[in-house]
Amino acid sequence: MHRKNPISVLVYNQLFPTPSPTDPPSFSAHLSKNLVGEVRIETANFYGSLDTIEARYPGLNYAHGPHRKRLGRFPHHRRLFDAFDRLGLTESEIQGFCRWEGTLWARERYERDEGVRVVDTTGMEIGEWVDNRHSRLASRKGINVKTDIDIAIERVPPTAEGVGEPRPNHNAADTEMVDTESSDSEDDAHDELDASVGFELNARLLHAAALRDQGANVPMDPEWEAYLKEAQERGELNIDATREALRTMAGQLVQMGQQAAAAAAAAAASTEAQQQERELEQALRHPAAPA
Repeated sequence: MHRKNPISVLVYNQLFPTPSPTDPPSFSAHLSKNLVGEVRIETANFYGSLDTIEARYPGLNYAHGPHRKRLGRFPHHRRLFDAFDRLGLTESEIQGFCRWEGTLWARERYERDEGVRVVDTTGMEIGEWVDNRHSRLASRKGINVKTDIDIAIERVPPTAEGVGEPRPNHNAADTEMVDTESSDSEDDAHDELDASVGFELNARLLHAAALRDQGANVPMDPEWEAYLKEAQERGELNIDATREALRTMAGQLVQMGQQAAAAAAAAAASTEAQQQERELEQALRHPAAPA
């Protein structure tokens, strides 16, 4: 595809449609100010140091998915890749445009000038994948089940109806098949669940949330507050949504308590009414003797 304007101008206009006085005046200035620094940081993080030739010439391919994933963690490179996608640049256009420090172009030029080949050691410790699924399936096809059952013949004494007949007595230990492994695993799962639920913490949180819902200014559990703060700083939790969920749960708990209290009061009233009715019936059956 032949483009009327140079790719550097197109990319710069995509990155800075309305440049401000603090923005770089050209793509080359943006490259030296922002992009090259991010390349050096990523290279140092990936290789640990710049002591090897591979680290000095990492050969980052801006059209290769894994390399774009690595560099896309940085803000300026993430915007650069978005500009490539919006412009619809082809792989050859990207390779011809990305000619600066740390790119594939810099590695190829070094190899051509020095007459050496930079060995890429990334993933060398990972062996070749061998598909052995068919062999595993073939080994699982033949399943031999052997069941030993001991049968003892017991002769019962003669009765009035007839002579004793042999009666089979199956060994209960052999005939009753109990899946002990499954039972043990279920017991372990229940034990693990009981140990991980944390009923005491839930009770404290619900009690504090209920008091807050009623207007009382009481703190939540200090350890739970610290955990929520750290999780929010790491971006793993929405603390406002969690607090709202706790308040909702507390409201439901209060409502359930009120319903239970109302049911208990109704039951007590019904019991008292039945007692009074029984006393009245007893008084009517046995009237007091006249004086």
